[in-house]
Amino acid sequence: ESEPGSDEEQQRKVEYSGIKEQMYQDKLAQLKKQLQQLRDGTHPEYNKKMKKIDATYKERLRINDLWREVEMEIVEHDYLCEKRIAGREFEEKKLELKENLLVELEEKKKIIEQERYTLDLTGDSMEYKPVSTRKLRRRGNEPMPVPEKRRKPVSTSSLQLLLDESEVDDDLRLINKSKLINIKKTVTTIPPSDLPMNGNEPRIENQRLYFDKKWFNKGQPVMIECKDGTRFNAVLTMANAEMETIMVRKVPDNIRLKISLAQLAHGKYLVRRRTTP
Repeated sequence: ESEPGSDEEQQRKVEYSGIKEQMYQDKLAQLKKQLQQLRDGTHPEYNKKMKKIDATYKERLRINDLWREVEMEIVEHDYLCEKRIAGREFEEKKLELKENLLVELEEKKKIIEQERYTLDLTGDSMEYKPVSTRKLRRRGNEPMPVPEKRRKPVSTSSLQLLLDESEVDDDLRLINKSKLINIKKTVTTIPPSDLPMNGNEPRIENQRLYFDKKWFNKGQPVMIECKDGTRFNAVLTMANAEMETIMVRKVPDNIRLKISLAQLAHGKYLVRRRTTP
């Protein structure tokens, strides 16, 4: 006969094996069920995470669309600003070129008039051509014309000429040529500072701008007022006396703008002082 204790232990082992097998089968069935749910797209945890990922994806798309619109607006605004500035600079350059040509033509006109006046004074134009006169037929009723008495030529025997006529002509040409050269030099070499100038006229000295009875230094913050009423803050970056132009840099977009003294004198731009905040 077998012992009672050994029978109970054997029975427990069989029951434990049965429970273990049952747990394995239940877990396997659960995993198979979840796998089938994943294949069918009905797994709850999978659907929950997919919704979260989809929401993140849609949010990123929305932000990207907004950023794209903002960037396009900025580019469009910059394009319009550059186009407006380019058109304004074109008109200013065209007007400046026209004004420079007018000034140059006026200077040439003065030189030509001065040359003509000098030639008249020196007597280089005393060689007059005889005026051709037409002789009309005498009518039958008219009396015979009385011949004019010729004037006696002035006697030059009392004058003693030391030079030949050709040498005298050469001397006169040299004198006229030297006078013309001196006149051109006086017209073209007068510095702008020696010309008569209005006290309020804009000018540039030592890289400083004088405008509206005020001096503006390089690097000074200014405010530019345009003829159309617009205004903007800027910094004076250059004042060139030879080119008669100044350069300002807009704040804060750092766009550079060239302004000539003629434009300041005509009121197309006004320069005002500005205090930095």
